[in-house]
Amino acid sequence: MKRMLFIYNPMAGKEQIKNKLSDIVQIFCKSGFEITIFATQGPEDATNIVQERGEEYDYIVCSGGDGTMNEVATGYMNITKKPICGYIPAGTVNDFASSLKIPKIMKKAAQLITQGSVFRCDLGQFNDRYFTYVCGFGAFTEVSYQTPQEWKNALGKAAYFIEALKHIAEIKAHHMKIIYDGNEIEDNFILGLVSNSVSVAGYKAYSKMNIMMDDGKFEALFIKEIHNPLELQAALNGLMSKKFDSDRMLQFSSSEIKIICDDEVQWTLDGEDGGLCKEVTMKNHQYALPILCDKSVSAQVSHRAAKKAEEVEEK
Repeated sequence: MKRMLFIYNPMAGKEQIKNKLSDIVQIFCKSGFEITIFATQGPEDATNIVQERGEEYDYIVCSGGDGTMNEVATGYMNITKKPICGYIPAGTVNDFASSLKIPKIMKKAAQLITQGSVFRCDLGQFNDRYFTYVCGFGAFTEVSYQTPQEWKNALGKAAYFIEALKHIAEIKAHHMKIIYDGNEIEDNFILGLVSNSVSVAGYKAYSKMNIMMDDGKFEALFIKEIHNPLELQAALNGLMSKKFDSDRMLQFSSSEIKIICDDEVQWTLDGEDGGLCKEVTMKNHQYALPILCDKSVSAQVSHRAAKKAEEVEEK
């Protein structure tokens, strides 16, 4: 039998897994899995169990929000033999699952794990930590982990916007030097997002055709300090149209990015607290996470699949 470690966060989202756990386990058992179930009780529990016992299993499946998935991915980066990963989203936004077209309905996500294909997704490193889809600073990036869990459970995505409005007057610009691919940009920035995802905080920042989640590169988007309403409008127009041609915006792709700040900056990793840092280095680990998802994902977010399609077309 195929051995599976099933990790779930009982508090994620609206605690919906409590009513779905039996159905999920039954789906796995019918597909020939021998299952060990582990419920997280606090921060880093998922990382620790993957590091301690992950190599004993053929599959590691987690259910929770993007923060739980982040912990599992961090554990993966600290073991040699990497089992196939599965994800059953149970959080409020679930950007990582959305980018990989993993169903929001938990039973369907479980069925996908028994039928899907393995996609080798890139993972990001942030100094000595890791992220699955985004790290960021400034503007509203702190909102996701400052928002009370009870609000998330009761209000869903609206809870984030309510919390954001409370902090709109607190946006602070940070003087930074951004270094990538031989380029060096120095300016004051109010927002930075370094991602490997179609969706960030529920917002689809890029055209899907521009995002390749296994190409070994991050998509980086920075917004410079806003001085007047016209600059603010230009930046908002760029975000809405997905055309980042305003002189207040900096957008590029790179496999490694270094940022040096004058002061300590609060970062988030996959929507969770990333700590205060004056200097950060982000590296893309290509093909690091073997995760089960819909076969159609390869056609949309896979660099390898796109290259194969081009080769076939040329022939």
